[in-house]
Amino acid sequence: MQIMYETECRPELYQAQGKAHDFPELTNDLCYQCKGGYLKKHGFYSRYLITIGFEGEIIIRRYYCGRCRKTVSLLPSFCHPRRTYGTEAIIAILKTFYDAVTSVCMAIAHILAAIGIECTRQLLLHYRRRMERNLNILAMEIITIHGLRSPPVTEQSDIKEKVRQLLSYIQAPLKDSLKIFQRTRATYLTKQAN
Repeated sequence: MQIMYETECRPELYQAQGKAHDFPELTNDLCYQCKGGYLKKHGFYSRYLITIGFEGEIIIRRYYCGRCRKTVSLLPSFCHPRRTYGTEAIIAILKTFYDAVTSVCMAIAHILAAIGIECTRQLLLHYRRRMERNLNILAMEIITIHGLRSPPVTEQSDIKEKVRQLLSYIQAPLKDSLKIFQRTRATYLTKQAN
């Protein structure tokens, strides 16, 4: 299981701090999965991260439940669960794609020029499908998070326009992503956990 936590630390500083980073202390908290055992520190693991202005390996703090024998990993808010690309990078890629009214290949070149991140055609299409599939859930979460009276997505027939409207409401991708994750255990690209 992965849990996101808020950090003001940028990826460069997080990487430099390494194991000395001020991780949230979960020792002796009840397990998030079985609710019966207590968590104990279980070391670290490395993961690769690509985001705006950073590409490299970072470490992730891990905890272990002695009862159910499952682990809990603490992801900093700039990471996206189960993705190499960070949350800021994913949202920037999607915003650049949906703002560009060109082909996928042209959009990829535009993404590289605009935000300096290489993105394959397959990865872009994967992110696009996931975002479009989660559009309604995300719209409701953005309404809740920002206290909006009207939905951020109008009744347009074009799905691309609906996603473009939703993305325009995401001004702080890291904070919005963390709030959505804390409320639903879902992210921009993953469905709500049951």
